[in-house]
Amino acid sequence: MQGKLNNFVFFIFMVFTLHGGLAMGQDGVWAPPQPSSQDKDWIKLSSGEWLWGTIDLMRDESLNFDSEELDDLTIDWDDVVEIHSSRVMTYALPDGSLFTGTSILKDGTLSIRTTGGLLQIQQREVLSILDGEPSELNFWSVKLGADLKIISGNTNQADFGSRIFLKREAIRSRIDLRYQGSFSTIDEVETINNHRGNGEWKIFLSRRFFLTPVKTELYSDKFKNVKLRTTASVGAGYYMSRSSQADWYVELGVGFENTDYYSVLPGESASEGNANLPFRTTLEIDLTKTIELTAEYGIQVGVGDDSNTVQHTFILFEFDLIGDVDFTASWTWDHMTSPKENSDGLVPKKDDFVMGYGLAINF
Repeated sequence: MQGKLNNFVFFIFMVFTLHGGLAMGQDGVWAPPQPSSQDKDWIKLSSGEWLWGTIDLMRDESLNFDSEELDDLTIDWDDVVEIHSSRVMTYALPDGSLFTGTSILKDGTLSIRTTGGLLQIQQREVLSILDGEPSELNFWSVKLGADLKIISGNTNQADFGSRIFLKREAIRSRIDLRYQGSFSTIDEVETINNHRGNGEWKIFLSRRFFLTPVKTELYSDKFKNVKLRTTASVGAGYYMSRSSQADWYVELGVGFENTDYYSVLPGESASEGNANLPFRTTLEIDLTKTIELTAEYGIQVGVGDDSNTVQHTFILFEFDLIGDVDFTASWTWDHMTSPKENSDGLVPKKDDFVMGYGLAINF
């Protein structure tokens, strides 16, 4: 009897020992150190993985994270389950309020230590996160690209293309400023000379629907006999997809277009104007972790007698190289339904195609 009692006591002891060991193992699951003066962030994903690096931006349900080992990453906001950050960042809520401080995210609650005390909000209520104190510089991003081709020998040829994309993303609005240009010479004779500048201001009424109260385009092409084509319009658009993997929107509007020509036949006007109906669709998608695609198609349908309809297609592939430097491959198509005959009696072709390869850098 005594032996059975001893065996039972030993069994109970082992059960509690194993249970305690398992509990200690559960409680001892690795966690990052508490936020310190170190200028880095820890984030935990829903998969259980921890990443160490820097939170650059959170917007449109996507977190841009600069990992120490994995470089730049784009992560769905829903996949982030914990954040430990000692860096000062700015947090925006849907009502337009801004809060600045260090933070810890856990169990769906974001705790922000501000100068006014500790603030706790739900993760789903966070509209965007900006790096650092709220300042005008934090709202802007810049992308510069250049294509260059030089040929010498029987033919001396130099081709140059450039792109400048500026974007200001605030809580409820977005400003896009873009420039694209191409220049080429063969044996010191100019063969390509065109420039396109775009500017637009979007106001978001919801996460997907937006208004465009201001949209302009300036276009010049010497060999299409277009000295300056100015277009101004207003419109509205809708995001068919808005996520960390793909942004796709369509946009409609109404506007006015004025075109000044380099030269025209005797008796004809060197300037023409008409109303137009612009339409544009843009897709920005991450094909892989290192390849991004931007595809845009736009058409401005002329309204009225002797009106001109123009189309523009731009496709850009960006391949990650080192840090913020990308290798790029681009393709552009421009079309005019009614090119203007110049004073020499030459009618420009309706279509132009350009393919370029180069480098781009992001700021």
